[in-house]
Amino acid sequence: MATIEIDGKQYDAPADATVLEVAKANGIFIPALCHHPAVKPYGACRLCVVEVEERGRTRLVTSCSYPARDGLKVRTSTERVLNVREGMMHLLRARAKGNARLMKYAEKMGIKGRSKYPKVTEAQRGCILCGLCVQVCEQLIGASAISFADRGINRAVAAPFREPSETCVGCGACAAICPVGTIKLRLDEETIEVSPFKSKVKLRRCSECGKAITGEPFAEQMEARAPVVRKTGKLCDDCKRKVVAKEMLKVARQKA
Repeated sequence: MATIEIDGKQYDAPADATVLEVAKANGIFIPALCHHPAVKPYGACRLCVVEVEERGRTRLVTSCSYPARDGLKVRTSTERVLNVREGMMHLLRARAKGNARLMKYAEKMGIKGRSKYPKVTEAQRGCILCGLCVQVCEQLIGASAISFADRGINRAVAAPFREPSETCVGCGACAAICPVGTIKLRLDEETIEVSPFKSKVKLRRCSECGKAITGEPFAEQMEARAPVVRKTGKLCDDCKRKVVAKEMLKVARQKA
C-alpha cells in the first residue's frame, strides 16, 4: 500500500494501482475516454494528463498508465494540464464533428464552443482512435477481428484488408465499449452486422420470445467455454429471469 498526494490531499493507493484509478476511487474527476477497467491502459486520448512531482522533478504524464508510487505528488488541474486537455479535446472533436457524446463530455470538462480545427479526416466518420474496440476484441473476446490501419490523417480502425472480417463473432463488445458511439450494430431477421466494419454473422434469437440476443458464433463460443450456458444460452435476459423465477417458485412450494 502506497500513499500519494492528489491536489494537496493524501490518499492510499493499492498495489499496482494507477493514478487515475486512485483518483476515481476517491471521487476525483480526471477526464479519460480511452480508459476502461476491462482492458489494459492504452493512453490514446491523452485527456487524462496530470502533472506529477517526484524527487523535485515535475512533468506531465497520462494518469491512466502512470503507477501510483509512494510519495508521488499529483496535480490534476494546473494551467499547464488544462491547456493540454483542451488542445487534445479540440483535436478529438475535429475527428468527430458534431458527435453528441463528445460534445457533452467536452462540456463536462468545461470546454464549450466549436473545435478550433477543421475536420481532420473522412477516413472513418466519428472515430476518435481511442483503441478500446481493438483492445476488447483482442484481449477479452480473442477474435482480433479489427485493428488499426494506415497512418496519419488516414489512420482508422478496420477489419483486415477493409473487408468483412472472417473472425468476427458478432458479440457486439466493440459497440458496447465505444465511448462516442461510432460503432453500431445493425440487425435484421437473420443477421447482425457490425458497422462500419461490414462484418455480418448469423443472429441468435430467443427461443421463447424471438428477441435478438447476440451473434450465433459468439453464443456457440460461450457455450463451449461454459457448458452451464447451454441451458439458457438460447434465451434472452427477460426469459432467463422468468425461468429462474419459475424454478425458485417450484422449490418454495416443495418446501412448504
